[in-house]
Amino acid sequence: MYLNTLATESGRCQTKNINNKGIMTKLIEIKAQIAELQREVDEVFKNDKQGAIADIISKMYAYNINISELEKREKATKSYSKTSIPVKYRKSEYEIWGGRGPKPKWVKEVEEKGENLEVYRVQEEITQ
Repeated sequence: MYLNTLATESGRCQTKNINNKGIMTKLIEIKAQIAELQREVDEVFKNDKQGAIADIISKMYAYNINISELEKREKATKSYSKTSIPVKYRKSEYEIWGGRGPKPKWVKEVEEKGENLEVYRVQEEITQ
């Protein structure tokens, strides 16, 4: 057994004896319940996966889709990537602009103040 001290609403401390064996028994019961629930979850996913596979196969037959068409679609999706525009102007870490598209608010403010935007141009690194 060990002692546990609790503060009461009146501010006085109250000491309670807590039975270690009771806690361990409860923890063992909870862990057994968790294991049983995990087995149930695994079974549901296994059954659901089989149903999903059957559904996919039936749709492939219905629409006359073969595996090579799926592979082509996957490759086409993977090959597409948005190219990033290099930063041309930087006022701070979060205020950047690539020089294309609509001007951000900070660029408009710089121009309204009559400042030269070229002051904020990012220096290009020279690679050898």
